[in-house]
Amino acid sequence: MMGKTHVAMGMATSMMVLNPTSPKLCLFALAGGAVGGVVADIDTVKNDYKHDALIGQCIAYGTLLICLGIDFFNNYGMCDGFIKRNMKINILGIIIYLMLICGGVESKHRTFTHSLLALCLFSNAVCILFPQIVGSFIIGYLSHLILDITNKKPVPLFYPKGKGICLEWFYAGKIADKIFMVIGIVITLTLVVNVFMPIG
Repeated sequence: MMGKTHVAMGMATSMMVLNPTSPKLCLFALAGGAVGGVVADIDTVKNDYKHDALIGQCIAYGTLLICLGIDFFNNYGMCDGFIKRNMKINILGIIIYLMLICGGVESKHRTFTHSLLALCLFSNAVCILFPQIVGSFIIGYLSHLILDITNKKPVPLFYPKGKGICLEWFYAGKIADKIFMVIGIVITLTLVVNVFMPIG
């Protein structure tokens, strides 16, 4: 699946599973779902001649920055917790996250970053930095792995062991990919609107 599809489905899946009932919880679901939904594809940024992976990363981290800005002005807890926490712990979390990103950039596509091991390591780094979004991050990450399993290239969930899982149902950039992206956007917008203007 393409980067924009993963971002949209990451947010949509997070919103559906967590079912946030307040703007604060909605913000956490969107922030974690967006980044979790696309970070696994950091392994394609170096060799992505169409820049799709880079666009997906920019959208996801842009979403995170916007959410952090809203969080800061509304005192929802992410920024406040980061500021008040021991700076050594924050630095440790940042170093771990950046090391994982660098490792992902240097790895081959659909190897380390598309595994449950990477999910666990990334999630621990996120938990150190912003524990409020670790649940939505995990959901977004899992949505990425599940969507990629439907593609033509195997997903090595148990990396470094095993050949991976591949269903060969859909192909990146084709009609199903675009349908999933639209579905993700519609679900996300619908659920966000419902948080702010609940029906019934």
